[in-house]
Amino acid sequence: MNSPFLFNRPLQASEVLGRTAEADWLASNLLKGQHSVIWDNPKTGKSSLINKVLMQIRKSGEDPIICRLSCFNIRSERSLYATVANSLFRCVAGTLGEWEQLAATLLPAGNPEISVPRLHDQGFSLFFPQELTDEASRELARFPHSLALHMKRPVILVIESFHTLIQSSGIASRPLCQRLAMLWKSMNNVTFLISGCGSILSSGYSVFRELFDSRRPFHGFAEHIPLGAIEEKEFTDYIIRCFSKAGRVISRDYAEMIYRKMEGHPYYIQYFADICFSNTKGYMNDAMYLNGMEELLDIFQQPFERICQDLTNPQIFFLHALTDGVEQFSSREVLHKYLLNSSANVYRVRDALEKKAIIEIIRKKPRFIDPLFKLWFKERFCQTYWLP
Repeated sequence: MNSPFLFNRPLQASEVLGRTAEADWLASNLLKGQHSVIWDNPKTGKSSLINKVLMQIRKSGEDPIICRLSCFNIRSERSLYATVANSLFRCVAGTLGEWEQLAATLLPAGNPEISVPRLHDQGFSLFFPQELTDEASRELARFPHSLALHMKRPVILVIESFHTLIQSSGIASRPLCQRLAMLWKSMNNVTFLISGCGSILSSGYSVFRELFDSRRPFHGFAEHIPLGAIEEKEFTDYIIRCFSKAGRVISRDYAEMIYRKMEGHPYYIQYFADICFSNTKGYMNDAMYLNGMEELLDIFQQPFERICQDLTNPQIFFLHALTDGVEQFSSREVLHKYLLNSSANVYRVRDALEKKAIIEIIRKKPRFIDPLFKLWFKERFCQTYWLP
């Protein structure tokens, strides 16, 4: 039978585990017009949480225009505004006549061409002249605000993968980020939810801290909603329930072992549980658990090897020390044992690993970002790699 565990797509609202407090907080913010931002590491459930929140809003009895788009392929300021306009048009207009009337009313200076679909699975699209006048550019940039006034309905604009937009060529400049922040702050009746991965810039700052911290372009613009861990009991109950529905049995001990081995990471928990489920015909046992763990490590062997190929020897030595539980990296004993040479070198290596998004610094202590990579590095890489 098909596996009940879901890890290869964002979850629908009814499938999302836990995070009720975050969902309620975020839904309340968006309904009352409070801009919000979510960032976290990849595959931690950002899109799934947004699915849950938007469903709550749709069921709330309120009637905002909800527009959701991704910045994964947007590479310029103009493309951002055009994509937002197209996405909003699709939310409120269905026929060619509705598109034409809305464009004539709200985008007269830009005078966009409307592309009519030839196939049933395609939709209408706006195409703007190559050169826009200053008036047309302002009109396009402020279209969400104009639409909210025209429709007499608030707009909730969900912008995902925002980090790719900021890191793209030509859009990483501080002046441009300041223009976006000033523009979005000026839009009444338009509420923004910004989401993305907290990847590291060359400066060592994460993309989102570079934008939202004190004295940064978006400081004070949006409230940060942190993603909390899904509680162990809720996740283990879910694992047990999924096995039971298929007539298979996993003890609470094994379900807890899956959760703890993956350090609460939702994607890896679902993936690991799926492998164990596939290998279990009746009762889950030690062999099935251990084989499942090895199979999961096998699946990620190549991508993890590629990560290590890009590491220098000092970086590998640092990670080796980290897996051994070292905390005082600058002690004479540690510097000698792991060939780290000096405290200054330790800081350089640590910063390089942080920029490569392999470790993060929490309360001044480094830790692996990816719990499965941490496990693979310790149990496979370090078992066949010896310090010189």
